[in-house]
Amino acid sequence: MDEMILFQENKVEVRRRLKDGRIDYLDLTSWSFQDRLFGFLIEERFLEWCGSSYPTPRERENIPVWFLLGCAVQMKLHRTAAFQRLEYLLRSGSILTRVKFNIGLKGGGFNSKNKKGREIPIDQDTARKFFTDTEASKIENWYNTDVQKWLRTHRGYSDKEGIFILDPTLIPVPDNPNYKGAALLPLDKEGNYVDVKKLSPEERKKFKYTRAYKLTMLLHYSRQDDYFMFAGGHLGRGDESGLKRGEELVDHFVSQVGKGVIKLLIMDREFIDGTMIARFKKVHGIDCLVPLKSNMHALIDALGISRLEDVKWVVNREVKDEKGRVVEIEEVAGVGKVESWESCEVPLYIVLVRTRKSNGKQELWALASTKIFDDPRSARKLYTGRMQIEERIDQIKNCWWVGCFTTPNFNADGVHVFFVLLTYTLIQLYLKSTHHEELATKTIESLRQEERLGKDAVIVYAEKYFAVFDVDEYTEIILYLREEARLRMCRWIKRFRRNKIRAP
Repeated sequence: MDEMILFQENKVEVRRRLKDGRIDYLDLTSWSFQDRLFGFLIEERFLEWCGSSYPTPRERENIPVWFLLGCAVQMKLHRTAAFQRLEYLLRSGSILTRVKFNIGLKGGGFNSKNKKGREIPIDQDTARKFFTDTEASKIENWYNTDVQKWLRTHRGYSDKEGIFILDPTLIPVPDNPNYKGAALLPLDKEGNYVDVKKLSPEERKKFKYTRAYKLTMLLHYSRQDDYFMFAGGHLGRGDESGLKRGEELVDHFVSQVGKGVIKLLIMDREFIDGTMIARFKKVHGIDCLVPLKSNMHALIDALGISRLEDVKWVVNREVKDEKGRVVEIEEVAGVGKVESWESCEVPLYIVLVRTRKSNGKQELWALASTKIFDDPRSARKLYTGRMQIEERIDQIKNCWWVGCFTTPNFNADGVHVFFVLLTYTLIQLYLKSTHHEELATKTIESLRQEERLGKDAVIVYAEKYFAVFDVDEYTEIILYLREEARLRMCRWIKRFRRNKIRAP
């Protein structure tokens, strides 16, 4: 197993070894997206804050907690859950000079001829154990509490519309009975439920069940800037009720972040509960928007009202074929308040959605909301946003979650999932507005000016140390190497090119 090494900045020692022609690796610095993101996080003092708030399982801090958390974020940027796959943390000379550390692999590029033992070794098992020793419930609470408070104070929830989405998703895991926290479910290859009752006896016999977790998510959605952030989550068995967990997420968010942040909550059918919807409206001042089930009294009443002459259908969307002929029309109609849902103590505004196709087929469904919409198309547009968000969540799930679980340890799986949520949210925070873009650029430019490094710099590694040189300084050292050191460097360069040594 490759060993991860924590490299410490020591320019004096690296310069001495470079003059002697004894180095392990060198690389031209580059300003990658990861470096820009980390520059922003340094400016916001996020990693420093993490070090003080994270529920560390260690009494002694041999390795800075903020650095381990930085590694975890970097791993998600590289879409991996395996610590031994982390090739390097940062490549920017200015960022490296500021944080004083870097991390890399002992194998796969570094010389393994060191006679003396490493003084600051950190093998992948040590890093992995740090996170697996963090209880899943504690990291979940950290994300849902401390991280959300930090986001609130750093302009994470400044959107005036206050739109949030409550949504569940199933995350398949490897077919291993040791995944005790997962449930066996009838899922297709896309992770959707399959009604096995509709299968033939022979098909049911051959059908293979899939182990899966259920992640119940609270998301903040900005229509204006077209982004979403994870405002909370709960990881549990695939067969657990998302309704209870979703209600807990909303209550907890309001208690920690404050009332008035969530103004409209868009939900999936799994969260249909009249008592909860009424309580959110009365206690938290939150309006809800939810699709109705076909057998609900509110929908049946709305259908009855829709037959009256004063109900007007409005065209919301038309689909045309390549010849310009209309092949599908979606219409919406607002039918006013309905109060027949016994468990819901607040009136509901119902919007009927009707789709008519050129072949004569017709579909009819409905949305219910405690918010009154002057135009029924507004409610339909909001719910369309939820469906688009679902597509993007599926992309995240396929890129970062499916097939990325490397251990059946539930603590490790919890760390993996919540650091995916954290990393994606930090990226959104970084990109979400011009103000943040300018701040991040300003940070990087100030670092470049302060260290006089920028892109024209060389990072040199020698044993457990690294140093950053500007090109002029590095070139001068190489030009004046003694003969023995020059020959040693020539041999190293040939070996470097032959072996295609990679960055740490």
